[in-house]
Amino acid sequence: MDNEAENVFKCNRAYLQMEIIEFQSDDVLKNLYNEKYSKTEIDSTYDEFWLKYVSEKKYPTLKLLTVKMCTMFGSTYVCESAFSKMNYIKNKFRSRLTNEHLEMMMKIATTNHNPDLKQLVESKICHFSH
Repeated sequence: MDNEAENVFKCNRAYLQMEIIEFQSDDVLKNLYNEKYSKTEIDSTYDEFWLKYVSEKKYPTLKLLTVKMCTMFGSTYVCESAFSKMNYIKNKFRSRLTNEHLEMMMKIATTNHNPDLKQLVESKICHFSH
């Protein structure tokens, strides 16, 4: 893992290894984690434990790496949701859909903006032909 961390997060490998060794042998943090979090779900408490109790002064590289990893995977829902919307838009009945049109439709499908359709219709002026 430390080699990937060094490449992806630009961490110093030697410092990270030393901090991991120190962290693994830190009985105070082990006891604290067992007292406060051993009976709860790990997913909901993992971030809280690292943010509240792991010292940035004692484990600067390890804490930075952990915080980055915890925040990195928080956005996979957005990616998965967009991918599902793209699969829905570009189905077997739309085989001629161009990338340009797909991009436009993805922008519409993934936006949170709700247009005021009533105002848009009222602002248009109808031109009747003779």
